[in-house]
Formats: sequence, structure tokens, C-alpha cells
Amino acid sequence: MGIKIPGTAFKGVSSFGSSAPEAGFYAVNIVNIETSPKDKPGTRRFHVQFENGFKMFEFVHLAFDDNGQALAGLTENQTRGRMAGLRTILESLGYTSEDIENAGEINDAWFLAGQNGNRHGYVEFTPGQRGVQGSYSSIDQWITKARYDALVSSGQDIKEKVEVAPAASVAPAAPVPTNGAAAPAAGVALPPPPSAAQNIVS
Repeated sequence: MGIKIPGTAFKGVSSFGSSAPEAGFYAVNIVNIETSPKDKPGTRRFHVQFENGFKMFEFVHLAFDDNGQALAGLTENQTRGRMAGLRTILESLGYTSEDIENAGEINDAWFLAGQNGNRHGYVEFTPGQRGVQGSYSSIDQWITKARYDALVSSGQDIKEKVEVAPAASVAPAAPVPTNGAAAPAAGVALPPPPSAAQNIVS
């Protein structure tokens, strides 16, 4: 008997030894959204996969629970900051202000590559230091496709950007280009953020 495995079975599966890429700017897919009983209410673990197969997760803090109700105990600034952070990820995935603000609901399908037409997000990434206890790989920021293209084409070292031009890391307020995929159908999740959150920097 020969081996018979469909290629689609390998989607989302990393090879052994996939190592963290060097510090820089990368396109990633969000492949899973996890809720852990150990995490605080409103916390999600967004698992992302890089093009070389490396996977990691980062914590994303929401202002609403699973039923679409605002979390109790958050200040107005905390709520707006969390909404701004989530909006930044959505814009990195190529959604426009119109997509976001006119949506009936925003759910997991908007983020997961397997459900949103394989949209890519774009990140600034710093790997953890090998052999250093407590050093972890991190996503420093999510950026738009236009910003990513500009940074990659500039050819500058990431340290140069931090030391010489830190203001350049701020995403522009220009309209966000789409990735060519339509917004997912409405489901059960978060209500759309207030438009005022567009001008908030987390």
C-alpha cells in the first residue's frame, strides 16, 4: 500500500524545527484564536503563523465578552484602548473603516485565515534571545499592507527604524487597502467599535 495523504491536510502544520525569523517586518496568518481558563476575562490568544512555518501567539484584550456584552470594570480609556488595538489588527488584515463600522457583528471569521479568504496581517517582529531565560518572541505592532510595503522596500535595518525614526512606526491615517477578500458574513460576536476609536493610538 502506498502513502495517500491530501495536501490540504498539511495546511496550518509546521515542520519540526521551524525557527523564529530574524527581527523585521513580516506577513502572517492568524490560524487560531484560543481562550484559556487561566487568562483574565476578555483575553484571547491569537496564534499566528509566519511564511516559514514558525508559530507563536500573542495576547489580545477585548472590551466585550462572548455574548457581546461590555466587560464590567473597565474604564472608558481602557475600553477605547482595547477597541483601538483590535481595530489595528483588523486594518492590518485589510479591512476598511467602512467594513468595520458598518458590520452588524465582528467575529472570529474576520480574523482566521481559514475563514476570511486567507487574509494576511503584517507585523513588526522581534525574536526571543536564545539561552536567555524569560526572553520571548514578540509582535511589537500590527501595521497596514501599505506601511509594510514601504518599510520592506526601504531596506533599512529594524534597529535603524527604532533609533533614527521611531515616529515612522505609527500607521498612517490614510484609507486602508483591502486584501481583495470580502468581509465575512455576520455571526455572533463583538458589535462594531465606535468611529471615535479610529483616532486613538493604543
